[in-house]
Amino acid sequence: MEEKKTHILEQVGQLYMRHGIRSVTMDDVAAELAISKKTLYQYFKDKADLVGAVVDAFLMKDDAFHCQESKSMNAIDKILWIRKHLGEMLKIVHNNLEYDLRKSYPDVYRRITDYKRKRIYQDNLAIMDQGKQEGLFREELDSDVMARIVVGRMLFVFNPDNEIFSDEEVRDMRLFDHLLDYHFHGICTEEGLKYYKKQLNNVQNEN
Repeated sequence: MEEKKTHILEQVGQLYMRHGIRSVTMDDVAAELAISKKTLYQYFKDKADLVGAVVDAFLMKDDAFHCQESKSMNAIDKILWIRKHLGEMLKIVHNNLEYDLRKSYPDVYRRITDYKRKRIYQDNLAIMDQGKQEGLFREELDSDVMARIVVGRMLFVFNPDNEIFSDEEVRDMRLFDHLLDYHFHGICTEEGLKYYKKQLNNVQNEN
């Protein structure tokens, strides 16, 4: 039974990412999975229950921003890997996905925001400490403060509701790259900045 439920969650997650949440009905889900609505309701009491389960199982995986090779990466490469991952996600996630959650499922949206706040902080705190040890980031910087600044940038600056940037601008990787460049120039040592520019050049050549 759990295997069947996992399969349903994976398929529904793909539907939500392609079409958004509000436009996908329980009838659509049943039709897409070739099951009856009665079967669907054996696993989920209503759409809100299904949305919450999809978020927990699909959108908030602990490995969402980690790669298998991360242990061998330096701090700058880890940040650039996250950048690449975000770019790939933006290509497949429906524009209104977060809007749908915010407007129709505020409790689920709040859970996602709390998760992102914790995850972004923990990841960037670890990356800052690693970068200092590697001589890539300035040793005098406060890792805690820098990690919280990144949280603020990701959750405030990249939120169209705050009217700093539009939804279209937020979904454009060029904005992320501008802020990433600003971030690296603020935290890198001379050696780190040299390495970052070299890696940036490689990324631009790939594009």
